[in-house]
Amino acid sequence: MPGRDTGFTLIESMMAMAVLAILVAIGIPAFKATLERQRARTATHLLSAQFASARSAAISHRTPTTVCPSADGLRCTEGTDWSRGWIMYRDPGRTPQPADAASVLRWENRPASGATRLLSSPGRRLIRFLPDGRSAGTNLSVRVCSDERFMAEIVVNNLGRVRTSRPTGNLPCGR
Repeated sequence: MPGRDTGFTLIESMMAMAVLAILVAIGIPAFKATLERQRARTATHLLSAQFASARSAAISHRTPTTVCPSADGLRCTEGTDWSRGWIMYRDPGRTPQPADAASVLRWENRPASGATRLLSSPGRRLIRFLPDGRSAGTNLSVRVCSDERFMAEIVVNNLGRVRTSRPTGNLPCGR
């Protein structure tokens, strides 16, 4: 059969497309879940690094340094939602707001995207590091949630130590 054309028939092409469509339909939800987990991890690392940086700034400059949730990069927001961003500012007067725009050392804008949320405990909505690195008061706990599932927790204790933990199992966010 020297004159026969080689290639795929219409039926073979349709079968290949059907198999590809099934594989894509199976893979998309898994990819979405992986993407949300990565967003939660990124937000966790950004906030814990910001806390460590604020502690370091307080020690090296010998000035209290505060980190609080902020939507605009200039003022701390009321409430416990850190999802829209946060600011780190020099706080020599130990006030709940930056004295002026020049005292803001860093602004992290909307680190959480998609369904990722960062929520602190209602008892403490900001963290202030003293010149010796301590954080007087109670522990600050920030939960990182994705699709209302508890993905990670960032805790700053009274000595200023920052730690993160991930829950075992599939727990609801709870706040």
